[in-house]
Amino acid sequence: MKKSTYLYAVFAIILVSTILFVPGNIFLNHQTQQKIDLLHKNKILQVSGEFQAVRNSYTLLSQSIYDNVINKDEIVSLVKQANGKDKKTKANLRKKLYDKLLPLYKNLSKHNIRHLHFQLKNSVSFLRFHRPEKFGDSLEGVRYSINKVNRTFKPEHGFEEGRALNGFRHVFPLAYKNRFAGTVEISYSFNAIREEQAKVSTAAYGFIVNKEVSSDKVWKEELNHYQTSLLSDKYLADKQTLLQTEKSIFTHDEIQKINQSISKDVSSRLQTQSRFLIDTKFNGKDISVIFIPILNIENKQVAYFISYHNDQTLPIIHRTHEIEQLIALFTSIFISTFLVLYILSQKRAEHALELLATTDPLTRISNRNKLNIILEKSMHLSQRYNLPLSVIFFDIDHFKKINDEYGHDSGDTVLTGIARLISTHIRSSDIFARWGGEEFIIVLPETDHDIARILAEKFRKLIQEYKFLPNATITCSFGVTQLHADDNEDSLLKRVDNALYSAKENGRNKVIEIS
Repeated sequence: MKKSTYLYAVFAIILVSTILFVPGNIFLNHQTQQKIDLLHKNKILQVSGEFQAVRNSYTLLSQSIYDNVINKDEIVSLVKQANGKDKKTKANLRKKLYDKLLPLYKNLSKHNIRHLHFQLKNSVSFLRFHRPEKFGDSLEGVRYSINKVNRTFKPEHGFEEGRALNGFRHVFPLAYKNRFAGTVEISYSFNAIREEQAKVSTAAYGFIVNKEVSSDKVWKEELNHYQTSLLSDKYLADKQTLLQTEKSIFTHDEIQKINQSISKDVSSRLQTQSRFLIDTKFNGKDISVIFIPILNIENKQVAYFISYHNDQTLPIIHRTHEIEQLIALFTSIFISTFLVLYILSQKRAEHALELLATTDPLTRISNRNKLNIILEKSMHLSQRYNLPLSVIFFDIDHFKKINDEYGHDSGDTVLTGIARLISTHIRSSDIFARWGGEEFIIVLPETDHDIARILAEKFRKLIQEYKFLPNATITCSFGVTQLHADDNEDSLLKRVDNALYSAKENGRNKVIEIS
């Protein structure tokens, strides 16, 4: 090749490469930003879904406690009698109520239920189990939920600030012989949500409440439970929420440093009252901080649930972007090679994001998000074509004891072992998912409750006889139910949860069916 031709070819290659690379690079920048936006969206949806799932489980638990323990004549009659009575009579009735339900409250406290609170029908506090010495104060105009139940005689569920502490509250009406007697509140704190999340995640969590809301409602002597948040001086942090769990990837001091570093970006975005994610770096690692707004019972945004994650995907996206830029440069010469590599990288990225959103990271079976999507479709098909569909809900008996005695690694071994064992004994059309912590759900399309009950009993025996750990017998409790024609997802899951609850209450290592 002549020198002039060679130079011309080099110049042409450089020119064409430049012409191709510039728009290609713009395109890659746009695609990378889309990946980051999609990653943010999926993370926010995942955290929101996990948060809501825990809240739903506590709603079901509170309803079950109300239905099965509290809403009984022997309990409600004590509240009914206290209305309009003198102080001495009220004191006697209060003591009887306290003595009857103290064992229940102690048990609930172990499950992070913070409040069991009875009110008379005029919204006057009758008995706070968390503050039994505090009673007789009027909650009219202070506790919207209680005031509303007094008017409507219907339950209210949601977040609300109280006289002493905030909480996710479930307020139920009490009636004795069809006469309104008062209300009862069962509530849990942010710590309950965090401890449930810690069973399936190593993320750190925080919780902040609007300063104006807390200052207006909380007793002055109780304000020492709060401190101004480093994220914004318009929000308070509940001191009980600052300490992290043992599994958390960040300590309290590290969280405080992260909060300080992002406070400028966060302070303005808190005013939007919407979900958002902040990317930052800490100790050389990429961190995602996700903010989920909390609406109170009056549908006003009053708090934020915060999740701190070690982001392992974002660096991959950035590194992928750098690689794609190099690939884009060489596409001026090797167009076909570039197209193949680009398509493959896109597919890998999409697949990784899909797995992240739909697979439980420990057991590698479906997670709650995927189950909710598939369950809705399966229910629709079953109800539309009048086909049976059954659900098995089970959890590991005394799982906390397993973790305490053998360690969390052994607990993980049991979880993954059960997932593998059950997966080998179900059909490809069945849906098997980890519901959260030590709980699992199996959805059985085209299966009636009799077959489902037999299968549950089979699974129960398999688990009991399998040696997951040396010198330890693992058992599970099972609830079984079949889809009704008028069921929705909430009613179906509530019924099977009640069946599981009954199995646990009746000695565990049982199968209970509710038709």
